[in-house]
Amino acid sequence: MSEPKPRRAGAPSGGRLTRVEGGRRHVTKVLMTDDEWVAVQARAIAMGVSVPRALIEAATGTPPQTRTERVALYQELMGLRRLVANVTNNVNQIAKTLNAGVDVPNRQIAATLERAAVAMRRVEEFAEDVRP
Repeated sequence: MSEPKPRRAGAPSGGRLTRVEGGRRHVTKVLMTDDEWVAVQARAIAMGVSVPRALIEAATGTPPQTRTERVALYQELMGLRRLVANVTNNVNQIAKTLNAGVDVPNRQIAATLERAAVAMRRVEEFAEDVRP
């Protein structure tokens, strides 16, 4: 077996673009002065991404985000996912109980609907925060 390739210093962990089916076929060579290279590399390091990713995001108008900001957004989204999954589970349990002919207390239904409303507000607030 071959040895794993050592990591390059210019590509911070998590800074690479995700793989795309079929790969990225277009290559652009960019010539920079030493000062331009230092500036671009410093910006990429500050963002916690690779130089190519920093250049792509700058060119496509993607708002620059640090790795920490990306992780925070991901964690918030996963928290919202768990909240919606819990509410969905509660609604399904109530529906199953009602379909079985068992009475469900109105307070339980009201509490579940209130949690659903809270979850929707959080999703809407999150969407507003990340809107481009």
